[in-house]
Amino acid sequence: MKNQHKILISLILLATANFSSAHKRWVLPSLFNMSEHQWIAVDATVSNNIFYPDRPWSLDAVQVIAPDGSQAEVANQNEGKRRSTFDVNLEQKGTFKISLGGENYFARYPKTDPKPGERPFHAIRAGSFAELQSKIPADAKDVKLMLSNSRLESYVTVGAPDSHVFKATGKGIELVGGTHPNDLYQGEKATFKFLFDGKTIEGVKALMVREGTRYRNEEQAVELTTNAAGEVVFDLNHTGRFLLEIEHRLELSEGAEVSEKAMAYFGSFEVLPQ
Repeated sequence: MKNQHKILISLILLATANFSSAHKRWVLPSLFNMSEHQWIAVDATVSNNIFYPDRPWSLDAVQVIAPDGSQAEVANQNEGKRRSTFDVNLEQKGTFKISLGGENYFARYPKTDPKPGERPFHAIRAGSFAELQSKIPADAKDVKLMLSNSRLESYVTVGAPDSHVFKATGKGIELVGGTHPNDLYQGEKATFKFLFDGKTIEGVKALMVREGTRYRNEEQAVELTTNAAGEVVFDLNHTGRFLLEIEHRLELSEGAEVSEKAMAYFGSFEVLPQ
């Protein structure tokens, strides 16, 4: 519960914090490409250094979509002290999407008498707007309501890659096209196309960070920006794994259930040598 409370606070701060300085969240498969059916292991954590476990990520909403659209078998789920883990049975040819996260409603309001060193606000999370309303005390003042859609995703291919799992749902930030994420090679250029609640948005910032930040004095993040087609284009200068982060906030129209929506996408990928 303590770890999940920290994750809740991190998600609420998403609306006001600069994501380049926030904790990283990621899901990481043990293999990205393979020639035959097999089991793989997957980690999911929150951390300061990319791909070094720090705190576990909740597995309540884990799903693995198989190439035919069905749910792949997930086993041995465990939320440990420093990371969450699970195994996935890859029984089909094609590309699988591993995804954690989803939509949650949040409320934040000031504490009347916070203790020294304590956060100055109350934070509430709920799975629906009705549930959120029921949790907010009647005497709460200056309540800020927010809808959050956060995704931690990665993709694994057995045999030849395909694109069946990249169908848009119209909710949150979604990778829907461009270069296949399991077809990335050093020295080439990659293009990822994203939709934001089903629409393309130009000018959204993204960060790409390669692994090994623990052993560098600087993170060496590459800043990207979506073009008119909702695409980010970048050079694959290094082999290894990297994390692509996108966060975007929408101010919602008057009369909506909440005043703003915060969206986040954390995708982990692998670049191979030629």
